[in-house]
Amino acid sequence: MKKTVLLLALMPAFAIAQQAQPAAAPTAVATASEVVPAQDDATRLLPLQGALNARDLGGLKGAKAVVPTGRFVRTADLARVTDADKSTLADHGVKLDIDLRTPDEATKAPDALANDPRFKYVRISLMGDKPLDMTHMPSSLGVLYVKALDEDQPQFKQVFETMAAQKDGAVLYHCSAGKDRTGMISALLLSLAGVKHDDIVHNYAISAYYLKPMMSAPQTAAMLKQNPALAPLMGTPPEAMAQFLDALQKQYGGAQGYLRKIGVSDADIKTLQARLGQTVAVR
Repeated sequence: MKKTVLLLALMPAFAIAQQAQPAAAPTAVATASEVVPAQDDATRLLPLQGALNARDLGGLKGAKAVVPTGRFVRTADLARVTDADKSTLADHGVKLDIDLRTPDEATKAPDALANDPRFKYVRISLMGDKPLDMTHMPSSLGVLYVKALDEDQPQFKQVFETMAAQKDGAVLYHCSAGKDRTGMISALLLSLAGVKHDDIVHNYAISAYYLKPMMSAPQTAAMLKQNPALAPLMGTPPEAMAQFLDALQKQYGGAQGYLRKIGVSDADIKTLQARLGQTVAVR
């Protein structure tokens, strides 16, 4: 099967950047069918002016303890972050920036942290370097995510080994919209921490709410008019992440089993679990 890279590789970076709003105060109004953030979700938002969907994983309850703040941060494209945004990330403790995008995406919208000495920048194209194959479209995001678990194991391995090798500060990771590639990495981290599946699904599903300024941009509408088959892949439906987590459990025995299967060492897995706060018992 030909590798399918996410549709967001086709989305112009300026459609994201020009529509970016302060993450702490999204202006979009929720629709009846979408998953909306809860009050505690707002506490995890990082107030960036030039990037959407910037959130810390801290505060979610793991198997042994709450995931600490300042360990892992997920965001969308960072091409248009401001100097103030960079300082916000540095003050939040971010030391490592993992860019999950393709070379083409990174060339068209260079990561603004890449040349800032306060951050170490690593690009790992999570789902390969090929453009989206319009003749082999997945039937749903859930199908795409499950295939990625099988087809992109070397890249997943590289991401988690890179995270484990970072000994201090927070690890930031992002793709273009911060929902698909970023969503899968978030799900694996939270699953590794023992966060309940319903909470992982919720953490994924609220991305659509925070990404409304991008998804409603004229450039996005034009892209969908030209490629209507992309429409089912634009949101963050809960069932897509539920399908991913179900496959993760049934096929690999969960995140820990998956990481072992793809070659991540037990030492690195323990390091990641420690960063996720899962080395002490709940009091």
